[in-house]
This record gives sequence, structure tokens and C-alpha cells, in this order.
Amino acid sequence: MSVRLPRKRLEILLSQLKGFPHPSPSMEQYEVTDSVAATMVFTAATYGDIENRCVYDLGCGPGRLAIGAALLGAREVVGVDIDSKVLNVAEQNAVQVGVQEQIEFVTQDIGTLTAKADTVLMNAPFGVQRVHADQPFLQKALEISKVTYSLHKASEGGRQFITKFVSELGGRISFVQELSMTLPATMHFHEKKRHTIQVDFYRIEKEEKNE
Repeated sequence: MSVRLPRKRLEILLSQLKGFPHPSPSMEQYEVTDSVAATMVFTAATYGDIENRCVYDLGCGPGRLAIGAALLGAREVVGVDIDSKVLNVAEQNAVQVGVQEQIEFVTQDIGTLTAKADTVLMNAPFGVQRVHADQPFLQKALEISKVTYSLHKASEGGRQFITKFVSELGGRISFVQELSMTLPATMHFHEKKRHTIQVDFYRIEKEEKNE
């Protein structure tokens, strides 16, 4: 396995991409930061889950994770989001770094998605506005892929719930790592210019079934 870009260079390229044009609170459109996105994609690459793989980014938003995967040598990348306007931004971002030929962006509800992937990357809704909004994303990820790299709001209760939920879906958690993510004020109700939250970064494998 070879990683094509140094991690710092990857982070710099991701930091130059455009974000959500009009982020929606109800859809929990919070963009993953360049540092955390680089950590997610680079970690997946070191496990051999990016280069020459088919990678899906569920709820891709402006495409930061999808583009990161393309930059690290994914064979094929598909970004899926229900918001067509933000996918226009994602397409512009892909062109900006020259990976538009490797990525397809699809406007679709993940609930209706049928696909086969080697790897899923996702920054799922944290469930602040809608409780357990991340569940359909986890369910779809384990349905279509062999391995999932996913971001969730950090809490002990959340870890216990996700561990149980993933197990019920036929998966297992390889690791979970707590990361800090500093978000800029993007919603009308935000009072601080920046707010730091703790997030849990999971690697989830689908258990092999014994025939």
C-alpha cells in the first residue's frame, strides 16, 4: 500500500475547498474540518481501504471526504447527498483539485441507494436535531460496503449505543478514536464565532458470514 500524498499536503488541499453554501440546521449540515477529514481519509488509506478501491461518501455535502479519497488513489468515488445545491459545490471542488474524472456525485436519499462498495466514508448527522439521525447512515454503510469510516458525536452513551447497533447489523468496531473538531459559526443561532466539539471516529468492519 502506498499513500500518494503526505498527510499535511492532503489537509492543505482540503482546506481550500468551498463549504456548504446555505447550511441547513434541520439537515445538520456541519462540514467536517480539513484536519479531521485528512485524518479519516489518511487512516483509511493506511489500512489499504482507499487506493484502487470503490469508495462511497454518504451524505457527502461539499465532497471533502470523497475528494480526499480520490486524491489518495481511489479507483472510483461516489458522493451521495440529498441536497442538489451542495453537490454543485462538490463538483466545483473536485474540478478545483483535478479529480473530477474519478468522482461521480449523485443526488439521492441514501434510503433508496443500492450499490456495492469496498469502503464507505461518512460524516453522518449527529442526531442533535433528530435523535438517532445517524442510524440510517450506519445501516446503509454496512449494507453496501465491507468497511466503514464514520464520524459521530462523542459520548460514552453514544459509543455503547453504536457498538450495540453495529453488532445487530452484523458488523464490528475495529477502533474508535476521539478527535476535536472546531466548527465556525454557520447557523443563524450560533453565538460564538467558533465552537470546539469532541467527535468519535470509528472504523467498522462487516463480519464475514459462515456459509
